[in-house]
Amino acid sequence: MKKLFITLLILSTLAVNIALAKSFIDEVNDIVGSDPKVNINLGIGIIKTILAFSDDDDAKEANALMAGLNKVRVAVYELNENVNVNKVTKKIVNQVSKLSSLGYEKLVTVKEGSETVNILAKVNDQFLQDAMIIVMEDDELVIISLDGEVDLKQLAQISEEFDVDIEDVLDI
Repeated sequence: MKKLFITLLILSTLAVNIALAKSFIDEVNDIVGSDPKVNINLGIGIIKTILAFSDDDDAKEANALMAGLNKVRVAVYELNENVNVNKVTKKIVNQVSKLSSLGYEKLVTVKEGSETVNILAKVNDQFLQDAMIIVMEDDELVIISLDGEVDLKQLAQISEEFDVDIEDVLDI
């Protein structure tokens, strides 16, 4: 009985800690002082529903790209004079460092003028796993979090439609 009680106590403590743990987007909410102006959360259920109704060519390409995803989250923040941009920048640097220490690879880092782009993911053969894209410019911050797998070849094919040569960047 004592072992059961200790096990339950440990499990309940872990559950509380997990429930209280903040996501990166929640932490950015705190720094910015507001929720994102655009906030999209798609779980596996809605992703499968969207994919089930795809029948034109563009939808089929998107279907192939999204088929391995479990969750997609997009948050877009307006950065105005009330936002401490230095704190936001520090949070981004810390997040990139944290993800790197967890085995994520920095696939893309671009700093051009006031714009910074970071793309990180775990790379497994021809798949990106659990990717995060962070784009910050003068007046806007965009965070895209992808939970699941994305086929790099499929991503490269779709990126060509937007005149982006991702094959050179990702070396595929």
